[in-house]
Amino acid sequence: MSILISVFIMGLLGGVHCLGMCGGIVGMLSAGLDPKVRSNPKKIALFHLNYNLGRILSYILLGAIFGLFGMLLTQVLQMSVFDKVLRIFSGMLMVMVGLYIGNWSFNIQILEKFGAKFWVKLQPLTQQFLPIKNLRSAFFIGLLWGGIPCGLVYGALSFSILSGSMFEGSLIMLSFGLGTLPSLLLMSVLSTQMSFLIQKLWIRRLSGLLIIILGIMALWMPIQSMIFYDYI
Repeated sequence: MSILISVFIMGLLGGVHCLGMCGGIVGMLSAGLDPKVRSNPKKIALFHLNYNLGRILSYILLGAIFGLFGMLLTQVLQMSVFDKVLRIFSGMLMVMVGLYIGNWSFNIQILEKFGAKFWVKLQPLTQQFLPIKNLRSAFFIGLLWGGIPCGLVYGALSFSILSGSMFEGSLIMLSFGLGTLPSLLLMSVLSTQMSFLIQKLWIRRLSGLLIIILGIMALWMPIQSMIFYDYI
């Protein structure tokens, strides 16, 4: 339960990063809709809801895959030390995400560069659904949208690996996706105001600092258990 809460908060606080990274995508998708849809708040809300449902489903599927990978690693290695190392890695990754959001360090972009190689192969598929003319296309665009390289997503996926379970891994990514939802839904209706908001350095740094605190807490648990074990 604590991991679910942590990744939800990470998604919620990481909203400033989501807005900066995905705000352009939201704007592009909105601009490409039929003028009649754009002039109808209820219709455009349905389109944005479908974008995000597809995006969150892609996170759930990734969580299941990474959870399965973690389960296989655990079964092969059968080491309690491996579990602690993975927990430390997840905590460090969360700290890196916080440093990135706060504009203190950009080392997390190294992981995003690896993810970019996957996105290059995935991106051409988006052309099949553009321009968006119906809710079905909006959903599939959202599904592909989840493959965009993002350090915040990778930080959450590290906890899916840690879970060692397809079900728990998918649940973790569902929690993370729900955390990111408020920011991106607000972005669809308050694009100008939200863009102005995320430009404020103090907001980015406060969000980054809170995520760093969560990362340190995640780091401390496995380190504390190793210290206590050595003491015994």
